[in-house]
Amino acid sequence: MTSTRQVDRLAALAAVATLAVAWVGGGALAREDVTPFLPDALPSAERFEPLADDTFAALLGEERLGYVVTGEGAGYGGPLTLAVGVDNEGVVQGTAIVAHRETPSFFDRVTSRGFRERLAGKSYADPFVLGDDVDAITGATTTSRALADAVRSGSRRVAEEHLGRAAPEPAPPPIRFGAPEIMVLALYAVGFVGQRRRLRFRKTLRWATLLTGLFVLGFWLNVPLTISRVSSFLLGFWPQWQTNLYWYLLIGGILFIATVDNKNGYCAWFCPFGAAQECMAVIGGAKLTVARAYRRRLVWVHRGLAWLALMLAFLFRNPGISSYEVFGALFAFTGSTVLFALLGIVLVVSLFVKRPWCHYLCPLDPVYDIVRLGRTWVLEQWTRTRQGLGAPSS
Repeated sequence: MTSTRQVDRLAALAAVATLAVAWVGGGALAREDVTPFLPDALPSAERFEPLADDTFAALLGEERLGYVVTGEGAGYGGPLTLAVGVDNEGVVQGTAIVAHRETPSFFDRVTSRGFRERLAGKSYADPFVLGDDVDAITGATTTSRALADAVRSGSRRVAEEHLGRAAPEPAPPPIRFGAPEIMVLALYAVGFVGQRRRLRFRKTLRWATLLTGLFVLGFWLNVPLTISRVSSFLLGFWPQWQTNLYWYLLIGGILFIATVDNKNGYCAWFCPFGAAQECMAVIGGAKLTVARAYRRRLVWVHRGLAWLALMLAFLFRNPGISSYEVFGALFAFTGSTVLFALLGIVLVVSLFVKRPWCHYLCPLDPVYDIVRLGRTWVLEQWTRTRQGLGAPSS
């Protein structure tokens, strides 16, 4: 009879294989047609004459008004592509969103507050630096920066390739190392030490890190780890490390602790939403547990949701659509009606059942399970190899 471990390993291999197929297939299907967006980028033009795959001359009769090109910036969920309309003086006339991979609620926050309209009228020679000549949208800094970078790259391409003007060299991004980065390193250090069972005051220490994660990483900084961030990295959408050091430290810390200690330091010790559920459990005195017969089935539902989320992200090359977490609804008060309703249900159930989201819905836990299974398999192979090398020859 096949053991539970064998079933888990076979399922993990099947999941990785199908996700690899989706990753390759999604790359082949990711072709973006710019032409429907040209009129929005330069509305005064009557027609557009293609000059290259993503460059068009904007014409009014026989008069050339300018050009429309595509520009790209690194958003929260991956590359963000804009059609950028530029006149003959190198001044931005308008923009149109060709493709983005941001979480819809945060992207809507930027677009609904007129951020793209702020970029119209800027010159290719402007720095397009947030906090300098461009004001970011509070709570959506990464998306704001991506839009500004896309407009800058598009306008400077026009200036250099079609207007014969030298664009200024972009300044290297400053390394951002502040409160978020210090906090995540400190939390990992405390959690790594705290996972030692003989440590005195272990429970008190864990509650300290949980509450820090809840209020600092959750409500203050609003930087919980999501499946969209994981799928973004897996798709190869690696943002500049200088301005995104927090995410490299957070994900790198998870992989490091999982490899060295076979523990999940983030989820167990300072996940903001995990902390919120544990607070609700204290209030409600959560003691109910799911019967073992149903628990196994729920685990497979849990894994199936995570697999489906990653499949959608890989097929459509869009990490934003893979996120169904309720973190935004709790920590940023943004999200659809469905997400707010789901948040309410999870918090109420948390009064009676410990961490229901983490155990039965969160897509990150199954991803960690695959890492753990891979670690175990590698160690087993290493042990067998060492035993084989150490066996006496006949």
